[in-house]
Amino acid sequence: MCALSVAAAQANDPLLPGVVYVCSGERMFIENCNVRDTSDTSTCMVGHPDHIQPNGLMQYTNATRGALKKLFPTCTQPSTRQVAAAKAFQQKQQDTYNANVQKADTQLKASTQPIPQPGQPAPLKNAEEREMRRCVSSGRLPSSCTGNQLLGAFTQMFTQVTSALAPGEVKKEQPSSGPNMAGVFEGPGHWRLDFIDGGVLVNCSFLSPNQEAYSLDFRGGRAVLTINTRPRPLVLTLHGTETITGPPGPVTIDGVVAGGYTPGTSSPGHTETSQTTTHEAVSQSQAGSYNQSQLTYQGNGQYDAATTHTSSTYVPGASTPGSTNFVPKRATCSAINLSSKGAGTGIQTMQTDLLKSVFGGDKGAPAPPGVRMHGIFAAPTGFSVQFFPESVILGCGPDAARAYPYTVEPGATGVAIKIAAPDHPLALAIKPDGSLDPDASGPYQVHGRVVTGQNDNDDFTFAPLEQTCNLAVLTPSKTIPSSGGGSTMLASAGSPAASPANNSGTLSSSATPLGNATLSIVSGLPPQAGTPNPLAGHPYTLLRNSVADILAQQGVAVPPGSSPYKVLGTACGNRTPDCQKILDAVKANAASAIRADANGSATFPGVPPGTYYLMISARYNNQALVWDHPLQLKPGPNTLSLDQRNATPIN
Repeated sequence: MCALSVAAAQANDPLLPGVVYVCSGERMFIENCNVRDTSDTSTCMVGHPDHIQPNGLMQYTNATRGALKKLFPTCTQPSTRQVAAAKAFQQKQQDTYNANVQKADTQLKASTQPIPQPGQPAPLKNAEEREMRRCVSSGRLPSSCTGNQLLGAFTQMFTQVTSALAPGEVKKEQPSSGPNMAGVFEGPGHWRLDFIDGGVLVNCSFLSPNQEAYSLDFRGGRAVLTINTRPRPLVLTLHGTETITGPPGPVTIDGVVAGGYTPGTSSPGHTETSQTTTHEAVSQSQAGSYNQSQLTYQGNGQYDAATTHTSSTYVPGASTPGSTNFVPKRATCSAINLSSKGAGTGIQTMQTDLLKSVFGGDKGAPAPPGVRMHGIFAAPTGFSVQFFPESVILGCGPDAARAYPYTVEPGATGVAIKIAAPDHPLALAIKPDGSLDPDASGPYQVHGRVVTGQNDNDDFTFAPLEQTCNLAVLTPSKTIPSSGGGSTMLASAGSPAASPANNSGTLSSSATPLGNATLSIVSGLPPQAGTPNPLAGHPYTLLRNSVADILAQQGVAVPPGSSPYKVLGTACGNRTPDCQKILDAVKANAASAIRADANGSATFPGVPPGTYYLMISARYNNQALVWDHPLQLKPGPNTLSLDQRNATPIN
């Protein structure tokens, strides 16, 4: 609807974007206007091609519609051909954009359709729909998932426009899977490096941004960046994630500067006419409805009536947009000492943020600057990793997937990708052949989910989808594995929560129960229409001591008016040292741990009879609840129903 409203507003607006007026010797054009408010007090963004800023980008100003309506009639007007070219170009871009928005929107809606059984994916129409559903259920922002699918089309559109503005200067190369750079780095001397897909925009001094290819290497525990500038490549060093330095002293760069403007061209449209003739058998009584020239007597009182139909089709004319001409220019630029701190927003970030805003979604946190990863890496076991600028999706088979933050850390012994999965952190070493080698072996449980629908707030709802794959060396892949791992299922009663070890034999599991007292838990929370059970897929932990006692044993005080859970949440939310200390103590104190199924049901493996404490939390009716009361477990089966009556609210 947004794209359609834009087209409608522009069609009724006399201020046409993209056409150039010459006012007092200065060229000006409208980049865009407020499409929701077409009054004279609303604003438009105006481009000034004759004013290039130190960063190499064109200067833009804001002006009201009323002011522009008064100004433009006093200026040199664009030709009829230029106006026609601008309109045709805009319509072409609008049609392309509308088609891609509709395609992504359809896929996003399809991913939210009700599923036939909890925890089992609904039938998929195509690979793109499966990719969208997988991305949303992994935990990435829905707007990020949609934005990534549209970015390809948007980037293609942007490249076409840029190629028209600077013919021969845009070099688009699609990088292979592996490390790449992200972010913007700026420094003295109007230096700016803006990393985008397939290259980096380089400018310094008075030069305009010029796209160049680059490569990354890792030497001596640092990332070395080589940019293919002329007359000599730039060899730079990345320090941490914030600083890039080059060789001492000035450097010479062969770049481009704006050197004139070429108006757009267009050829007029025309109408093509075609004729078709149809024949019909008619009787003597019907012949009076036709002209004599249409009738041919066939005998026996029958006539053949011929009717000629004429149709016309309008064929639009061809057009090309106006463009700024860029010319080669050599500049001597100051020594390179760049930082990502305080740097402006990059072109790629602006593109993705724009696409996210189209769908009204949260833009999310910006991608960290520095070395990132891109592409898909897969193992024969079905385990995979798919990298994005802000996160990595761990996957097992085609559907079970979960997204986590990651860092790329060069070191003396090599480069490690550290993935911050809370229950099972993972490190991947980048090998010389480009493969990724996990720092562990054996099974890895992926806490996947499936989309079950949307609630009244239009937030997605999910059911758990657990799957386990063995870790193995991952190699670059064009696709997500279509199979692999254990059987896809919801975590059922008695299935242990992911844990790489058994707490040195102190954690009861279904494989190694430590006693004969079992505890079955069911959810007593009333169901809410259209949403999964509030306890579905939640981890349940059985402790030997209460959380309050564990905090006291670790020397962590609970202030008056607070609670042990609130202290734990605050410590981990603020990333204080107390957080890890408490979590390690909880892990050591755990008697057993399981994960609930889609109904919130689960059964702890057997433990010795005695007193235990629950550690369970959930959110219900927009209220955080915990179940942490003591339980006296007797030999044999024990049961407990969790509801609001035996829960403690956390305010």
